[in-house]
Parts: sequence; structure tokens; C-alpha cells
Amino acid sequence: MNDLREKARKALSDYLVMFVPSPWKDPLDKLRIMLQSPGVIDWEALKGHSLIYFDEKRLPEDRVECLARIERMCDSFKDIYTAISPADWYRTVEDIIQAANFRTAKLALQI
Repeated sequence: MNDLREKARKALSDYLVMFVPSPWKDPLDKLRIMLQSPGVIDWEALKGHSLIYFDEKRLPEDRVECLARIERMCDSFKDIYTAISPADWYRTVEDIIQAANFRTAKLALQI
């Protein structure tokens, strides 16, 4: 399970770092809402939402690279979603988000 969490932290950090030096709080908050909403997660909608946010910001990153990062991020969360109980999902997502936020902040200081 720790490997799955680490994979998700890395994938989420890789996605968020595309927004640096601009703030990454908005995309992170929107992902949190979608991942922690009650009910079944629509993984394709999550991917689409992540891409729309990227497109709206007109980021200099390559769109193909963005698509790959979004795929990795969503796949890593989906792997965790299928491996743990619904009761553990909320806390696990929150832990991953906090860790990825910290990693992104550290990377932003280096840029």
C-alpha cells in the first residue's frame, strides 16, 4: 500500500509542478473535491477536469506531457481506490494531497 501512496504522491506532484511559478492551490482544491466527493468517482471526468484546468491556464508545458501526467495521476489514485475500503479513502486522499502540496512547494523554491 505504501508503494501505491508514493506513486500517487509523485504523480500528483508532477501534475502540480506544471503550474509553478503560478499558484497551484486551485487545481489542488478542485482535485480534492472531486476525489473526496461521496459516491463513485468518474475517472474520465477527473481526467477531463484536470486537462481543462491546464488549458485554461495556458501553461507553457507540452500538452502531450500534460496528458501523460494526468493519466499517471488518475491511474495511481484509481489503484488506491480499488485497494482500500471506502472508510480509508478520504484520509488517504488527504494525506496524499498534503504530501504532494509540500513536495510542490519545495520544488517551487528551487525554480
